[in-house]
Amino acid sequence: MLGEHAPTLHDLMTVADGITVYDTEIFVSPSGITKTYYVVGLPSTVHFGYLNRFFNLGADVHIAIHVDPGDSALAMSKRTKMMTRLHSHILSEEKAGTNKQIQFLRDQYALLEREREELRLGIERLFYVTLIFTVSSRDRDEFEAACERIEREGFEGFMIREAYKEHDLGLRSVAPIGENVLRHPIEMTASALANAFPFTNSHFSHEYGVPIGVDWTTGHLNRYDAWALTNHSMLVVGTSGAGKSFLVKGIAARSSAFGIRTVFVDYEGEYTAVVQALGGITIRIDERSPYKFNPFELEEEEEALEDGTIHRFVVVKEKISEMERLITSMAHLHSEGDRLDAYNTASINSILQDMYESEFGFTDDPASLYEEKTTWERDARGDRLVNRVKRRQPQFSDFYTMLEKRAKDDPRLEELVMRLRRFRADGTEGMFDCQSNVELQDNPIIQFDLSSLSEKSLARKLGMQVVLEWIIERFIKKNAHLKKRVVVDEAQKMLESDDHAQFLEDVFRRIRKRSGSAVAASQDFIKFAENEHGRAIVQNSASKVLLKQAKSDKAAVIEMFGLEEQEFDDLVGFRNGMGRWMVGEEVFYNQFQAFEVEAELFSTTYAKSEHELALLRRRSV
Repeated sequence: MLGEHAPTLHDLMTVADGITVYDTEIFVSPSGITKTYYVVGLPSTVHFGYLNRFFNLGADVHIAIHVDPGDSALAMSKRTKMMTRLHSHILSEEKAGTNKQIQFLRDQYALLEREREELRLGIERLFYVTLIFTVSSRDRDEFEAACERIEREGFEGFMIREAYKEHDLGLRSVAPIGENVLRHPIEMTASALANAFPFTNSHFSHEYGVPIGVDWTTGHLNRYDAWALTNHSMLVVGTSGAGKSFLVKGIAARSSAFGIRTVFVDYEGEYTAVVQALGGITIRIDERSPYKFNPFELEEEEEALEDGTIHRFVVVKEKISEMERLITSMAHLHSEGDRLDAYNTASINSILQDMYESEFGFTDDPASLYEEKTTWERDARGDRLVNRVKRRQPQFSDFYTMLEKRAKDDPRLEELVMRLRRFRADGTEGMFDCQSNVELQDNPIIQFDLSSLSEKSLARKLGMQVVLEWIIERFIKKNAHLKKRVVVDEAQKMLESDDHAQFLEDVFRRIRKRSGSAVAASQDFIKFAENEHGRAIVQNSASKVLLKQAKSDKAAVIEMFGLEEQEFDDLVGFRNGMGRWMVGEEVFYNQFQAFEVEAELFSTTYAKSEHELALLRRRSV
């Protein structure tokens, strides 16, 4: 009768054909040659994911962990007896005047004492754990090389034994039955047991994501889709030369094939080559540039509704708050230590509100942004279209004129007038007191090159803030149905002052709220760890990529990302392009790989040489 006397999986494994058992190995068809090992001792200190090293043998490895609860009372009694013996040895060494073993014995005594106290207080629990793993391969040379690594090289403090004449029991203990018939238990605390589980995913992949490389331990192709997550933001951290810009360029370039538009806020001018190769545009920001940006301009916002329609609206209050922050940053740009008081800050807000709502008459209705008169045109099909004319937008001069008027009757605003005077159109730093003349077309990739701005005058940081504000108005708020990514390179520069740091955090929040992906790339993680706004960006980024790390950042990286010391030590030894990815709740390791043509475009050295060649050509002309 089907279901009553049918053989179980256990029965099939017990009498399975194709299994030949030898004293030193077994042959399992179709897996090939298999050998079983078990662990009889752990290192004195174990780190998170310490079993990961067993998966890098070059052959197929399966691990089984059989756990039985232990008796804490017996464990405490056992440790007390061991401590008594150690104490006797220490006294004997001291009496004999030999000091060779005293420090070692004292360390062992302290370790046992701490374990006993943790068991007594219930901080730790005791378990009896059998750790068994099998090594398999169809290739004899590969199999013997993997076994030789285990038997001759060892694993940094692990005591491992071959299951001599018990390989069939070891196989049954591992897979597929998983019965613990090969019992060689060792004592293990709860924390050591928890660290045994490798919480990494060597087969991570989003179904329709951008190819980002392969897992270097398995060769599995990894795909990444930021929009498969609720939060689309990303943080990329690595030392200089670790491949940070290389990775960001690769993601952006490959994303363009998926219809994802990318904007680079390029602090050092490193992205020109890849932008030009992809048919994008480069917008240079400096005093001589023909491109003009007005951070005060207001745009209507688009929101895709569930029925497929587009809802358009204007958020004037939010714009007033953002411009208040920009003007405050201007006032503090050359006097960071001398902060504006509450009265001046409130006055800025009041003037901005009068300017936007009273002087220009902007409301939440998008029609308030356009002239009342309209013109009619006909398209190629002969349909009549309405051509709306955008009203003149407020700019810094409008705000400054209103501020001067108030300052004539209010001496408390005179200092603010002096601080902001240089930012007028005729001032030394008035390049952003203008009307915008830049229109973003349907380019797959856009670069805002800030490298020509003087870093000594702090103009580059101000330029970054102005450009980001303009990007949100003209890029993020438009075309709600498109996927858009904003990359802020050398983002740590914005964390050097409190105003810019607060602004950067707010930019990430505003982009995230509008279903965009904000990417912060940095080679100086300490500035993120030491700044409250930097920490907020880290915590609110669903995707985090750790490339090669500097030893000096060890404490900060371990604390912010919850790593164990061994995990950080692995990061220090990473080669270029190797990264630890944390995407949502998943962790995996990825090696970004580029084709030859891509490698030339993504290389920072290559991009710089192209930039230098362009300068030489212009000079020769």
